[in-house]
Amino acid sequence: MSKPNQLRAGVIMTYINLALGSLIPMFYTPVMLRLLGQSEYGLLGLAQSITGYLSLLSFGLGSTIIRYLSIYRADNDKDGEERVMGLFIAIYSCVSVLVLIGGWILSSYVEPIFHKGLTGPELDKIRILIRIMSFNMAISFPISVFGSVIVAHERYIYRQTINIFSTVAAPVANLVALYLGYASVGMTLAGTLMQVVMLPLYAVYCVKQLGLHPKFRKMPGRLITEILGFSLYVFIGSIVDMLFWATDKVILGIEASTAAIAVYNVGVTFNSMFTNLSTAVSGVLQPKVTIMVKQDAPKSELSAVFIRVGRLQYALISLALSGFIVFGQAFLRKWAGNDYSDSYWIALVTLIPLTVPLIQNTGISIVMAQNKHKFRSLTYLAIAVVNVVSTYLFVPYLGGFGAALCSGVSYIIGQGIIMNIYYYRVTGIDIPLFWKNIFKMSAVPAVMLVAGLAVALYVDFGRNWGTLFAGIILYTLLFSAGSYFITFNAYEKGIVSGAFRKILHHAR
Repeated sequence: MSKPNQLRAGVIMTYINLALGSLIPMFYTPVMLRLLGQSEYGLLGLAQSITGYLSLLSFGLGSTIIRYLSIYRADNDKDGEERVMGLFIAIYSCVSVLVLIGGWILSSYVEPIFHKGLTGPELDKIRILIRIMSFNMAISFPISVFGSVIVAHERYIYRQTINIFSTVAAPVANLVALYLGYASVGMTLAGTLMQVVMLPLYAVYCVKQLGLHPKFRKMPGRLITEILGFSLYVFIGSIVDMLFWATDKVILGIEASTAAIAVYNVGVTFNSMFTNLSTAVSGVLQPKVTIMVKQDAPKSELSAVFIRVGRLQYALISLALSGFIVFGQAFLRKWAGNDYSDSYWIALVTLIPLTVPLIQNTGISIVMAQNKHKFRSLTYLAIAVVNVVSTYLFVPYLGGFGAALCSGVSYIIGQGIIMNIYYYRVTGIDIPLFWKNIFKMSAVPAVMLVAGLAVALYVDFGRNWGTLFAGIILYTLLFSAGSYFITFNAYEKGIVSGAFRKILHHAR
């Protein structure tokens, strides 16, 4: 299949995966929450956050793989690609060993850290969870190298096929473990089994279909210094992510309880859903952006890509966010139960500030391709440190909402204000034109939001699932029609009409 078709099919399959990833939790999560229980769910989230710190041992190398593979591929240097593969597999094998050691050390010190927020049985169980998750992560590092090779070669169909398989199989395996009575430990073991299955699926494809064999002799040692220099600030970005999201749960585990972590975890779950919705387009563009920068594409072309993708992302994010504001509270009561009603406000104070980076994440690919991500990483690090300190001060008084509020304010300052100035003055992206486009597109979301909230004053959408789904469907249809006829440009209308023509063609 040609590259444009691979790209187009990859985007379509990404949204299929997103649809499955959104629909499956609709049925899976309520069952999982009830079978697992609030405390056990909070314990699982805390263990995931603690183990997440071990991902820092990769030193930010994950984001560099695609960059260097794309560079060698642009030069048609197959030997260079294979040597880079060998280099990263060797590095990640060492990282895997460090992860196993680090996981054992972390699991040995949970009692002095969490004795205030966790009970004795919870401390015993979290030790087991951390050790299993550490093994899971150790396996994931070699898998990521082969996955990056597939993305660098723009074989999105195969990559998304595996992702769709994982999206469907993971919750099925988790439910089997829960019904057998293995609780959080069983779910963690099921996740590890998925990783064991994924490794050969990626590795065999790279060798058999792409014809690439990692070379462990004559590896490009001269690149190590360059790669480490590039990865340093990506590594700082990884620290920032940990400080923003994982540390919030750790602080709640220290100062509050597993129940507080569970409520917070449900709230921030929507962040990952919105992020996946946003990166479905921008994620497949990283190799293309890297090649554009390498070929000295003018800043006007980079701005055009930034704006074109941002408009598409905003069309989706504005629909999802305004819909969540209108229906989110009713949905959470029906979906997770009354014990998780505070999750709505936690979600809201993080999702609204997160909208800006989600419609501008093509800028991340651009600054990384330009090797100008130093400032971004250092800025985020400073903001993240402030977020951690403020979270520690606010949690004793406001609990999970205080943690979410601190993260939201930090996002507004760092990604909403500072990075927009940087994109404009240093990267050369036409930010004023970008926001002019976004403001023009905001009429429909604003009208729909006000109308939806007005209707919600008279209609109890949380009365039953039928009323809730009817409201969501009607809202989506009206919003989509308004966007298509009022705010979409010719390019965006072409995407929508083209998709409908293909659907109708295959339906005949």
